[in-house]
Amino acid sequence: MEQAGERTRRDEDVRARNHDAVVAYVRSGAHGGASRGLLGVEVEHFPLFDDGTPLSYLPRDGRIGVVDLLEALSARYPERGLTPAGDLVELSGPEGTITLEPAAQVEMSLAPHCGIDSIERDYRAFLEAADGFLAEHGAHLVSLGYHPTRRAFDMPLIPKDRYRLMDEYFVRHVRQHGERMMRGSASEQVSVDYADEADCVRKMRVASALAPVLAAICDNTPVFEAEPNATPIRRLDMWRHVSPANCGVVPGVFDEGFGFDAYADWVLGTVPIFVTRPEVRPVFDRTAAEAYADAPMGEADVAHLLSMFWPDARLKRVIEIRPADCLPPDCVAGYAALVKGLLYDEESRREVEGMVGVEGGAWPIREDDVEAARVDVERRGFDGLVYGIPLLDWEDELFSLARAALPDGEAARLDALEAFANEKPWWKPEGARA
Repeated sequence: MEQAGERTRRDEDVRARNHDAVVAYVRSGAHGGASRGLLGVEVEHFPLFDDGTPLSYLPRDGRIGVVDLLEALSARYPERGLTPAGDLVELSGPEGTITLEPAAQVEMSLAPHCGIDSIERDYRAFLEAADGFLAEHGAHLVSLGYHPTRRAFDMPLIPKDRYRLMDEYFVRHVRQHGERMMRGSASEQVSVDYADEADCVRKMRVASALAPVLAAICDNTPVFEAEPNATPIRRLDMWRHVSPANCGVVPGVFDEGFGFDAYADWVLGTVPIFVTRPEVRPVFDRTAAEAYADAPMGEADVAHLLSMFWPDARLKRVIEIRPADCLPPDCVAGYAALVKGLLYDEESRREVEGMVGVEGGAWPIREDDVEAARVDVERRGFDGLVYGIPLLDWEDELFSLARAALPDGEAARLDALEAFANEKPWWKPEGARA
């Protein structure tokens, strides 16, 4: 019979090994010497019939379902991903991966590229293929931050255990915006790589600090819960109320000494909602460290665990920058260009840090300061202040920095995004920026 002391030592050993597994996983994303400059772009879309009715997962009432769209695209993206029950929910090919989000939103995750033109090419190819098929059936993809015609609870979930368990957790334990995030929201996410731990932390800090500004630039939510929306950066606010412990700004990211160890401590000390070992099962009231206390975590366990956290800047083997709404097609490559010009350029990073007040590598802001900036933009729109600096000054400076950092051809991609950023008619009655 195992003695209490032996059990305690075993548990402590497993916890230490699991911490090391998380650290090793994120450390394996470092390329050494210099980052490769790759950009990963993910764009979510709402599939709608031309009368505004959402496509369901399966065909219904004589109309196609989203599964029919996947089947039509499978020649271009031939690798198929199925649920244990055999439902088609994913396609992939050399140009990227198509997945379905909880209420059948269609996400295109482009294969990583360094060049903005390659991102534009592959994204346009996806849109042409998808909208070409949908148009034959009186439907199309819609690019907005929130569903334009339905309330969240009007839309059923697709048949996927991950979404069922997340939904159960949000309804039972959070009861705020989790259901709306899953069913009603759509985003554009851009991922960047990192050379080493120091480079990773610096990029995470810049991205986290810029979250309210990037959300404002990319706000594309004129409708919320089937009603006109007058609240700026609505989707970023919604994420703050999905599962607060798993979202927002990574705790301690601006603190001296923050790194891979602190990130591992955060994710292991927080509820992961569900785990996949030995089978998919809920863990609504235990931390990840407790849920995985039975045996050391493998790489698949760590990958799943990190996917159950949704901060503004999420660390996996890349840094995902998450505040942007789904953007109009002509702005998708422009947002990737903006991120590239800001995160991969030394002068840009240094200028952003200077605006925040960083001296000698020490950051004067904390998570509460980011939240205060977010709230001010949410309340005052174009008149909002971000760390004491007007939002409009931030936007002008970020576009200026990115243009200076990018080749001319890529810098030109910023034009459509900047025009979009300056025109938010749902923010205030007079509409356009002064």
